[in-house]
Amino acid sequence: MKRKILVLALAVTFGIVGWQLVRGSRSHEAQVDAPVPLSVTVAEVQQRDLPLTISAIGRTEAKASVSVKSRLDGQVAEVAYTEGQTVRKDQLLLRLDPALLEAQQRQAEGVLARDEAQMTKLQGDYQRNSALMSQGFISESGLSQSKADLQAAQSTLKADKATLDSARLQLGYTRITAPMDGVAGALLLPVGGGAKANDTTLLVINQVRPIYVSFSLPESQLAPVKAAQRKGPVMVTATVAGIAHALTGKLAFIDNTVDPTSGAITAKAVFANAHSALTPGQFAQVALQLDSLPNALVAPAQAVESGVDGPYAFVVNADSSVSLRQLKLGPQAGGYQAVLAGLAKGERVVMTGQERLRDKGKVTISTAPAAARTSP
Repeated sequence: MKRKILVLALAVTFGIVGWQLVRGSRSHEAQVDAPVPLSVTVAEVQQRDLPLTISAIGRTEAKASVSVKSRLDGQVAEVAYTEGQTVRKDQLLLRLDPALLEAQQRQAEGVLARDEAQMTKLQGDYQRNSALMSQGFISESGLSQSKADLQAAQSTLKADKATLDSARLQLGYTRITAPMDGVAGALLLPVGGGAKANDTTLLVINQVRPIYVSFSLPESQLAPVKAAQRKGPVMVTATVAGIAHALTGKLAFIDNTVDPTSGAITAKAVFANAHSALTPGQFAQVALQLDSLPNALVAPAQAVESGVDGPYAFVVNADSSVSLRQLKLGPQAGGYQAVLAGLAKGERVVMTGQERLRDKGKVTISTAPAAARTSP
């Protein structure tokens, strides 16, 4: 009897332990099978004006660039500017050795003085001979000769003055001045170097106020750009590495020919560049604002995915589940996508992690990157 009671007690004990083990195993399996919420970042759907823009990569270039050369042969005697400084029109840059030209000017002045004295004498002779002829002391031919001598002296005097003017002009060319406002480049011929007239480049001056940003547009964008021009000035922004804020300018030029090999056309925007922030040769990210979509419903472009049924986005619900929404899209600009249907203002859309999401899946929201939260 005692043995039966012991066996029965052991059976009951083993049954309870087995049931607890099975229950724990099923509970563990349930925990394993439960999906883990995915971590995502979100952004809020906004309603705002959306600028319609075209983006391009450009390069800054001087509005004008002049190679400064000497107008005469000579040796550099003085450098009167600092390389890289801003210079003004007519500012002295270089001076050539003037010794030879100064001597030529003095010689021309001496010849002029001599011929002026000769003409003064001939004028007196002509006046005197005119009086003598009226009294019958000299013949008419004698007076004519005196008149011819005077006229020849007057012509010589004009030639002497022209020679002196030329000598002064040549001497003035020894002072090499800036032809325009701009930034003076490196000195290409040092003091003592010999310059050849209209051949040797002494320095290069770039006009950078204002400055151009040159870029190419696909021919498919030519029509909307010209349509925007007909409405008024087309505003252009340029973003350059090292400059914290975007610079604003205007579209100034569109070339008259599309490149047949690339299908692109060259355009230029002009920027005031008042503080010389831009330097010729820099790369710039350019955006042309052609129009604006007023009061548009917009979401970050990275929240929109493409599927077999068209574009879609995941919307985060109040219970931390997500819903897949099919979208009807409008234009995209500045990293934002206009949404014509499928979303509502204030809804939260998933920005990152969409590739692992499923409709009605659970998510946890992590802090969105600053770039995702910042409006363009």
